[in-house]
Amino acid sequence: MNAVNVRRPVLHLSIFPSPNLVPRLLALIIILLAFALRLHRLDFQELRGDEAFGYFFAQRDYVEIIDATIALQEPHPVASYFVLRAWLGVAGDRELALRFPSVWFGVLAVALLLRLAQRIAFPRGPALLAMALLAISPYAIWHAQDARMYSMSLALTTATVWLGVETLQRQRAAWGLAYVGAAWLALHTHYYAAFVLAGLNLFVLTRAIFLPRMRANLPMWMMWQLLAAAAYLPWLASAATIVGNYGGNGDSPTFAAMASRALAALAVGESIPPAQRVPLAFVAATLLAIGAVRLLTGSAADRRNLWLLSCYLAVPVLATWWSAQHRPIFNERYLVASAPPFYLLVGAALAGKRRDGWRAFTGRWLALAALAVLVAGMMLSLAHHYADPAFSKTRGWRALAAALERLSADLPPAQVRIAQNYPDPTLWYYYRGSVEHIMLPPAAHDAAGAQQQMMALVEADVRRILLPVQPSPNWDDHDLARAALTNSPYDLVYEQPVGVWPLQVYAGQPFLNEERALNVVFENGFFLGGVSNLHPSRATPGGLLTPTLFGARPPSDELGALKLTVQLLDGAGRLVTQQDLPLTAWHLGNARNMIRTYGLSLPAELAPGAYRLIAALYDAGADGAPRVRTVTGEDTVELAVVHVE
Repeated sequence: MNAVNVRRPVLHLSIFPSPNLVPRLLALIIILLAFALRLHRLDFQELRGDEAFGYFFAQRDYVEIIDATIALQEPHPVASYFVLRAWLGVAGDRELALRFPSVWFGVLAVALLLRLAQRIAFPRGPALLAMALLAISPYAIWHAQDARMYSMSLALTTATVWLGVETLQRQRAAWGLAYVGAAWLALHTHYYAAFVLAGLNLFVLTRAIFLPRMRANLPMWMMWQLLAAAAYLPWLASAATIVGNYGGNGDSPTFAAMASRALAALAVGESIPPAQRVPLAFVAATLLAIGAVRLLTGSAADRRNLWLLSCYLAVPVLATWWSAQHRPIFNERYLVASAPPFYLLVGAALAGKRRDGWRAFTGRWLALAALAVLVAGMMLSLAHHYADPAFSKTRGWRALAAALERLSADLPPAQVRIAQNYPDPTLWYYYRGSVEHIMLPPAAHDAAGAQQQMMALVEADVRRILLPVQPSPNWDDHDLARAALTNSPYDLVYEQPVGVWPLQVYAGQPFLNEERALNVVFENGFFLGGVSNLHPSRATPGGLLTPTLFGARPPSDELGALKLTVQLLDGAGRLVTQQDLPLTAWHLGNARNMIRTYGLSLPAELAPGAYRLIAALYDAGADGAPRVRTVTGEDTVELAVVHVE
């Protein structure tokens, strides 16, 4: 019998994972890192104005969002507002909930970048590097922690390019329809998604011109473009005036300034001192140049990828810059769709091995050094973004809302108004009290409207107006709000810095119909007739007392250095708070009338009990500032007893 050699299976045992598992694990780790960085301190910074605007805009139902977008000429399409409205109905409206959709789209963009790189056969190592750079990008993280459409636009435009490449390579209707759907959603998220489509089509058309074998796919490709255009045309027809008439919220930089700003923003974001941005932009340009050379001198697939990524990066950036030459609309946030090709080209700079030659090896070390500088800049920018108030969105809205609540607490809401001299909706996200707010002036640069607004407040018997003064050259360039209040029956009784605003409080009682008669005559003839604005006579710790005093001038009409102090004393007669004002600061009317409202700031820690509110007249110009007594011999006048509950 012949022996038969039977080969037994050999069981290979290894402590090392399979070659395909390592990149997958790395990709998963990068995605988890992207999620962690975007979720970290998501609700630490306050909303900025555009985020608050988006929140209020999304409070409408879906049809109203469409109607308001067209009627108000809102410069952004509706998709992000639709997503936000649906999400807020489930998650609530706090900062973390508002921003979480942007986090989700930001993480999705990181995953889609890898999918795009795989589809174009990009080298595995550079693809993972590009993915990691997008994951830690301060620019992408800033937008992923911003409740606006930019992170959503990043994900959808990346998906559009990936699905466009899938459509070109696979030539199947399912991929073509998916591409059309992604393009349609991207265009409904941001109008500048059209620039990404333009870059992709430039790539396809130029390839068809110079490579005859690519022309066979061109008719089908053009059909998908026409289908996407037809699907978008109804909206574009309604919003054409928005696209053409938007005045802009940016500037019109030169080409050199644009290039430097774009490179710096994509590389390290904007959370970095301006002086450091130019050298970091140069580092980014160096990496792009090295990556471009490596692809150019590589295989045919590398050269194809270089042209695709160049169109994908350059066309949106250049189109955004060109559109801003005749109106100030250039802004770094509009370049977000160019982040994926930027990082893929940076990743390509690290391609190549030592066996490729000494020149390639030297270029690799140069790229590594430049990459180290770039990553260091990213880390610095992230540290600023998360913790440095100089680069934070936070301006003090939470503190301002608390101050408004505290300074209006002692009066009925109907007798208080919160005035804004710029229509910033962020305050109304944070302040959720019952006091009505007004615009002062009611329209941009409307001096007459501001005066009419003041007359309406007087007629409504409003006793106190809180004004956080905001620099607003686009609305109140001549300080109309403060001018209207200064020329009104209201007095500026209190001012305190809160966040970035000087918070001013104006108070008064125009009709004096609730006065408490005093009828006190001082030895120099000054007559203190009464006090009002003490009903109810209660005080709120940390709040204000705003008594209005009225009287008549001395017979001599000489006020000199006379001052009237108003003081709050506790049960033991100790001073709690006071305000001293010269009589020359009072309003001097006809028939010797005088009137002035005081503002006494109360300590935040104020024990419950009864407090005495007193007034005293003294001569600040005399030695020792002696008090002027009343004709009955007292040196103080009790105005009221104030209760703290």
